[in-house]
Amino acid sequence: MKLYQLKMNEAGQKVGLNEMTAVGFNKERQLQNIIEANLALTMDIDFIASEFTVGKYRMDTIGYDRDMRAFVIIEYKRTQRYSVIDQGTAYLNTLINHKADFVLAYNEKFNERRRTNDFDWTQTRVAFIAQKFDEYQRDAASNPDLPIELYTADCFANGVVSLNKLEKTNNVPRNANNVGNDNMELSKNDAVKVKDIKELTPIKESDLVGKGSDSVQELYEKIKETLLDWDANFEIKATKVYIGFRLNRHNVVDLLPQKRKLKIWINLDKGELDDPEGLFRDVSDTGHWGNGAYELSIVNDERLEYIMSLIKQSWRKRK
Repeated sequence: MKLYQLKMNEAGQKVGLNEMTAVGFNKERQLQNIIEANLALTMDIDFIASEFTVGKYRMDTIGYDRDMRAFVIIEYKRTQRYSVIDQGTAYLNTLINHKADFVLAYNEKFNERRRTNDFDWTQTRVAFIAQKFDEYQRDAASNPDLPIELYTADCFANGVVSLNKLEKTNNVPRNANNVGNDNMELSKNDAVKVKDIKELTPIKESDLVGKGSDSVQELYEKIKETLLDWDANFEIKATKVYIGFRLNRHNVVDLLPQKRKLKIWINLDKGELDDPEGLFRDVSDTGHWGNGAYELSIVNDERLEYIMSLIKQSWRKRK
């Protein structure tokens, strides 16, 4: 990925671009230190441990994704002479067979008393970070059913650091797993037991969207299209109980397509939403899946323009 810096003339006018020179990282540890010190900022996960020894392996970084209630193993590489599949699979198997070690590390880091059933082991994943990956590594990790992610990182002469997640391009169709329907009792805190790496099932946006009827899917796509028109920087993050549209590591709105309706949660605190028609329900004191204090279920687009005007309040707060 090339980066450019604005070039100024003597009058201070922006007249062109200078390509920034990539200098890379001196050592693998330099990259690791930068990422670990900025884990919440760069990857939106909490730092737990560095150089974590479990079984016969020493894992570079252990993090925790609070949205997914899942552990993330991070490995840093300076060479391309390794298999992301082999190492990633070995690490995932080790985690599944040593859950108690990870729970203990979590509890010690955050001074909590959680148990193995408090975590969603199906959403565990491994992230590899390197300056570049070859074609074989990219293709190997491209399967969306594989809980392995690739990030490219680089350092530039003026102190700029880039970190880019490589999108999975191999859109292999599969049935949605562990995704709720209208009649299913589903909770963020449901215990999920995993005994084998084959049970790891990364959730995709299409898994949740596919649960809705054609009309509900159409509603979802209309809202999604409008949001992306507002801001192309929206990150779409699917969890088991909603699809979050995020900016700057904060959810703006969460959507959950169901068979007959589309659920919407606006991520504003109680009293922050200006809803003169009182369309959204205050769920600040009741259990709900999405973020924020305001919830609505819709079955058609009759009030969509007004609904989008309310969602825009959350967008303006987060952009």
